Amino acid sequence: MTVEIKNSTTNSWVDITPLIAWQGLTFSRNDVDAPDAGRDMSGLMHRGRVAVKEKMNIQTVTMTKAQSSSLQTLLYPQSIQVRVNPYPRTNASHTMTMYTNNVKTTYVVHTNGGDELQSLSFPLIEL
Repeated sequence: MTVEIKNSTTNSWVDITPLIAWQGLTFSRNDVDAPDAGRDMSGLMHRGRVAVKEKMNIQTVTMTKAQSSSLQTLLYPQSIQVRVNPYPRTNASHTMTMYTNNVKTTYVVHTNGGDELQSLSFPLIEL
């Protein structure tokens, strides 16, 4: 599987797969229901699905500050193009317009003069 993000400055695809931790990628499908969806007084569910939106949660490996900065720059625009191949539902390449928020950075600080390392965790949510 590959996960790529389109660089909004160069318009080229950047493969972030090597930065994803072992078991650090999960997919979820999220239904968006109509405002009148819900259960009636007898408990019967009335659905009016108006859209299906995909969500990916990513946890990275421990990276250098430069790698972390480069990835955060890719994630910074208000919306980004993400390409997954193969995409779990279709088993084919799939491109989505997504956004991210709540990018969390975990620091590993070395006291012996070594490099400061970072890992990131973030969602990618389909617009």
